Amino acid sequence: MGERLHVAVGVMAFLFHGHHHRKVFVGSVGLIASMAMYGSPLVVMKRVIKTKSVEFMPFYLSFFSFLASTLWLAYGLLSHDIVLASPNFVGSPSGILQLVLYFMYRKKGIIEEPHKPDIEKNGEKIKQQFQTLDTEENNGKI
Repeated sequence: MGERLHVAVGVMAFLFHGHHHRKVFVGSVGLIASMAMYGSPLVVMKRVIKTKSVEFMPFYLSFFSFLASTLWLAYGLLSHDIVLASPNFVGSPSGILQLVLYFMYRKKGIIEEPHKPDIEKNGEKIKQQFQTLDTEENNGKI
């Protein structure tokens, strides 16, 4: 990982000669990374809607993500810095949506997977069931 970072810095220093160009490049990469970070909970939100359970979406993560993105959005707008504010235009609504989903589905609890038999623990019971089926099949009951 460290080698890749050195290569990226070397390429950036070679391609972008001026400080302004480097600053714009690093800012753009940071902007894209921040938007991806704030947009990534969309996968979890889909799962919450599908299962109607907030098991996979922790409340505090959603709350503080919303709080941080809203504060950075406000700071970016007050300082007239659109590059700082723009990823938070994605983060604040995403945080609001996460909180709305959390409060909609919080009382539903955790949906458990259906019980699957454990062959190692219940091996004798399963053998008996198969033997009973074989016997019934051989006697013509099935």
